[in-house]
Amino acid sequence: MYDEKKLHPLTLITDAYNRLVSFVIPIIFFAFSSYRLEGLGLILTLLFFTIFGLVYLVDVLKFIRTSYWIDHNRFVVKSGLFIQKEKDVQISRIQSIDYSENLIHRLFNVTKIEIKTPGKGIALDALSKENALKLATQLHYLKETQRETVSQSAEEAGEKQIDRQTGFSLQKVGVTKSLYSMSLIDIIKMNLMGGSILKGLVVLVGALNIFEELISDTLFDQAETIVSQTTILAQLFIIVLAIVIFYVIGNVISVIKNFDYKVELTKEHLTIEKGLLELKSQTIALANIQSVWEEQNWVQKLFGYTTLSVGITSDEESTTKDDTSESYEKGKIVLLPLVKKEQLASLRGEIVPHFNCLPAQQVVPIRSLRRFIQWPLLCWISLTLLISYFLWSFAWTIGIVGSLVILFYGYRSYKKTGYALSKEEVTFELPKLISTETVYLRKDRVLNLTVKQNPFLKRSHLGKVEVFSALGDSAQNKKLSFIEEADCERLFDWFLVNERSAEPWDQKV
Repeated sequence: MYDEKKLHPLTLITDAYNRLVSFVIPIIFFAFSSYRLEGLGLILTLLFFTIFGLVYLVDVLKFIRTSYWIDHNRFVVKSGLFIQKEKDVQISRIQSIDYSENLIHRLFNVTKIEIKTPGKGIALDALSKENALKLATQLHYLKETQRETVSQSAEEAGEKQIDRQTGFSLQKVGVTKSLYSMSLIDIIKMNLMGGSILKGLVVLVGALNIFEELISDTLFDQAETIVSQTTILAQLFIIVLAIVIFYVIGNVISVIKNFDYKVELTKEHLTIEKGLLELKSQTIALANIQSVWEEQNWVQKLFGYTTLSVGITSDEESTTKDDTSESYEKGKIVLLPLVKKEQLASLRGEIVPHFNCLPAQQVVPIRSLRRFIQWPLLCWISLTLLISYFLWSFAWTIGIVGSLVILFYGYRSYKKTGYALSKEEVTFELPKLISTETVYLRKDRVLNLTVKQNPFLKRSHLGKVEVFSALGDSAQNKKLSFIEEADCERLFDWFLVNERSAEPWDQKV
């Protein structure tokens, strides 16, 4: 057993910084609006600082009462305000040791590490670089050797260390390969082909909602008067200018987040590192990859680019606000945000060589086309008529636009829905409104496969297939709708068949 250690004193500073960041909106609000509230503003300001002081006092007491140590095959953290509790992880089950550094961390040359296993995770804030590296090396050595102590073989411990270049991931010196990186130009191209304009709009609208009370109503009235008095050409110029502003805001946010983006590969792990103001690292165990995604929108397809993501099982059900995870959905990680289509096959072969990634074939018959359209269109038209009659007489204009979208998406669903089978893997190609998603699933990672048929589909010899696989702390489901009954049976047989049975995947789609 190792000696019990306390947290670094700089944890108090990082805790104060994190609290100030979480209180930044109330601070700005009180700073700009206290003069309007007169005497009540002073009371609310004092109340705010009192609450902040009490919350930070709790952080100080937790810091004093928190300690950590290694006990045989366990890494243990003991903490608690009044009643101390021990939280531990099995060293043999550690999947990754990730790190992140915000502005305060980098200013004081400290780091935050997160030790993750399939069931739980432990985070230690504000460790010195030396102690964090030493702790990660010890945990890595214990994981590799499965010994109860490392004191017997200090020389051997020096032979198996982590890659110091990448920080604190479970990687060995000399076997790390730089797999993928993004320059500043690549990030800008990614933003141009992605949703930077939408991100900028969301940020701007959110800021206006938060600080609406701080903006004078006269300013809104003047803006409305100016817009009403300008020509159509001037209004178009204002719209274009607004779009440019939204794009610039979204671009800046994305550059700060993805600066110096790189992916490194070892025999057993992938490591993602990125960040300008806050440096983040995340390690992914290759054995933990449950599924592979390829997503391509229209703009990316036009210029020959695509996006590769992987699905993993996550650590804990809830994630903290400052979690280093890159998951946009629970368990889904965008690994290669922008990659040339012709380069994808070789990169994918290095990352997930056990995936075949067969191209999907379109399988929806022409008689299924109306089924993608009729019910959504009928519901939309009915809703539009009700709104037009009872609430707004011009709702039919929106109804026409929505109907065109339904018709377009229904046709895309008919043209783009497909699948492919190999002995150990299934490929699903599923359309979205402006993109196409291709999902690759290994048979041993499929939790359940369901075939659904109502009487109408049975009469037409059609069906639906829904596949469930692990993702994050729960499961994901992917569905093929209105495909031939024979394809449903083929997929079902593929899921149930064993090695000595017939091989439905060899049959022609």
